[in-house]
Amino acid sequence: MDTANSPKILMAEKCVGEMEKYLSNHREIKRSGILKEIASKIMEIKYSYAEVEDLKEYLEDLRRMCLSLLNLLGGNSWAVKLREMKYSRLAISSIKFCLNILYNLESRLRLPDDPEFAVDIRIGEIESVMKHPNADNLRICNVNVGKVITVVTNIPDVKEGEKLPVALLPPAEFFGEISEGMFLSHAVKDGNPGEMPVLTEEERKNARKEVLAYLR
Repeated sequence: MDTANSPKILMAEKCVGEMEKYLSNHREIKRSGILKEIASKIMEIKYSYAEVEDLKEYLEDLRRMCLSLLNLLGGNSWAVKLREMKYSRLAISSIKFCLNILYNLESRLRLPDDPEFAVDIRIGEIESVMKHPNADNLRICNVNVGKVITVVTNIPDVKEGEKLPVALLPPAEFFGEISEGMFLSHAVKDGNPGEMPVLTEEERKNARKEVLAYLR
């Protein structure tokens, strides 16, 4: 496997850099050196040129490091603790995204080696829709993708109960609201929330464009 150029591994590498940025002043994280350990492990994987089965030990080490990082952040209540430390909603959402990318790297490496699969793509069932308070052409949706995330969309006629393909992307802020993903189309999908949908080429192209833009 060309691990040095794999979009999935490049995404993991980018996420380590993002966490280093957000957590640079976190005393416990800085003192532990855990982010340097994670960065080193990603470099080992990147330049291994090995197949997934031969990377299992590396990937298990990476998962253990992610759990150690999570414990240092505060365990199950880490997001609450970061809010108490005055971390922004965008910072907390970004750390959550990066932890997921790193912890679940193995499952993505088993998918086709295309940029769109560097992030999770799931069936998302819309639980609620509201108008964006600061932008008339945007809607804020709570979406169940196996967990509930927020998607800010410019699709005008999304409805509660619809199941749409969602790419879980690096969080972005739109006029004061955080979006944790993007609807890849307004095509209703069969299946349960959290499952991977069958994608059209256009839907894959939409996800691919977002991933490549983030990796630049």
